[in-house]
Amino acid sequence: MSVELTRTDDVATITISNPDRKNAISVAASEDMAEYVHEVAHDDGVRCVVVQGEGDAFCSGIDLAEGMGGGSPTQELERGLNAIVAGLVRMRKPTVAKVRGPAVGAGASLATACDFVYAEQSATFGWGFTDIGLAPDTGATWVLPRLVGVRRALELLATGEQISAEEAVALDIANDAVPDADLDGFVDQRVEMLASRPTEAVAAAKRLVYRSGHRSFEEALRAEAREQERMVETEDFAEGVAAFAENREPEFQGR
Repeated sequence: MSVELTRTDDVATITISNPDRKNAISVAASEDMAEYVHEVAHDDGVRCVVVQGEGDAFCSGIDLAEGMGGGSPTQELERGLNAIVAGLVRMRKPTVAKVRGPAVGAGASLATACDFVYAEQSATFGWGFTDIGLAPDTGATWVLPRLVGVRRALELLATGEQISAEEAVALDIANDAVPDADLDGFVDQRVEMLASRPTEAVAAAKRLVYRSGHRSFEEALRAEAREQERMVETEDFAEGVAAFAENREPEFQGR
């Protein structure tokens, strides 16, 4: 199997490629993917990142047929899957999961670590760690309760229940479920729009939203004010003001 990184203009796409095993990811490939996530996070030419699987699956989790890599689970997770989800959550630019078919176990965690999740209607999500006697990992116990609440998250993690794309949307696990044939075009449009947004302002929005859970209301207000101090110094803010004054659409450059 492999993980591939491609770029088209200001969009980077990371593809998990192991179609014969529904894109199960090996320990070695997870470390490669972590390096790609780090690379695009620090590439100023990239303004949106897409994560997808090759063919008719997103990712069926860690590839147990490849073994656990010979190291301790803690070390392997830190170098691979944990590094991936940490990089996606902390990344300044928007990240998009394009989900076809099953997203299972670590695959479901990888998808939901992205800022936006767009799925075909026949896609499924499931955190089946306990089905094989494992504890949840890859950030599942941090992300999932924030999306669906503690009780529903624990139910999904304890039972390994698989849910449809439409159920995922209803639970706020996914943003949209679209007809299978329309997924490519739908995601292309969303990615084009996200990449055209003012990157620094989007990064500020991510930081404020993701850190709001441990802040009081007053702390959140102060954090917003600090971010606004930074934003008014950006080129994109100047462009936004100029476009408003000139009654035209802004052309943001991500600076």
